[in-house]
Amino acid sequence: MEEEEGAWGRKRRLSGADTLFDEISAPHILHNKCIAVSPGPSDVSRRKILNEEVDLLQNPPPRPPIECIEYPHYLLYFWVNNNATRETLGIKKGTVNEWVRCHQGDLPYDEDIVNGIEYHRKVASLNYRTLVYSGDHDAVLPFLSTQAWVRSLSDHIVDDWRAWHLDGQSAGFTMTYGNNVTFATVKVKAHIFLFPLCIVYYRFQPKLALYMPVSFREILQIKDV
Repeated sequence: MEEEEGAWGRKRRLSGADTLFDEISAPHILHNKCIAVSPGPSDVSRRKILNEEVDLLQNPPPRPPIECIEYPHYLLYFWVNNNATRETLGIKKGTVNEWVRCHQGDLPYDEDIVNGIEYHRKVASLNYRTLVYSGDHDAVLPFLSTQAWVRSLSDHIVDDWRAWHLDGQSAGFTMTYGNNVTFATVKVKAHIFLFPLCIVYYRFQPKLALYMPVSFREILQIKDV
């Protein structure tokens, strides 16, 4: 009976946590919560300048408010599916019907790898210099989870926590484990930092976005030759 109550109590607490978690923007906990930009029904409130482009899309996404961090994802649909863009990228006509940002279970592949940690350990054992970085405001992949994963790749710490800087101010914290694996947090970074770097992160923290390649040198302690 106590075991059942314990399991029920945990389930109830998790449900309560999920309800609270649903109130925040998971990609960036300080930003307003907005609609996810993925294939969906057309939004009648779209801007006039995009009307013609929307009509060409088979699965136009809903339009988030322009102040939302997801808004550049909305614009990607029109840029990537533009014929001029496709021609520039070398996409042959007829090979791809329409680009969509997030597929909803319609890709022809099987998920047969439950856990890839053994593959990661094999790569780490080769002693390649590796940098793993994570945003400290990302609730989709919290940095504590990423750090735990990195910690599982090595059994000791080579260089303990230290700050890395931009314009004399801390922009995050970093530590180095054995096997040449370095972990770093990026201050006030969102989940979508890496891929749409120039159009998303540049919009919200332009200086950090522009100087990240230089910052990587400091994090990895790479000396100029």
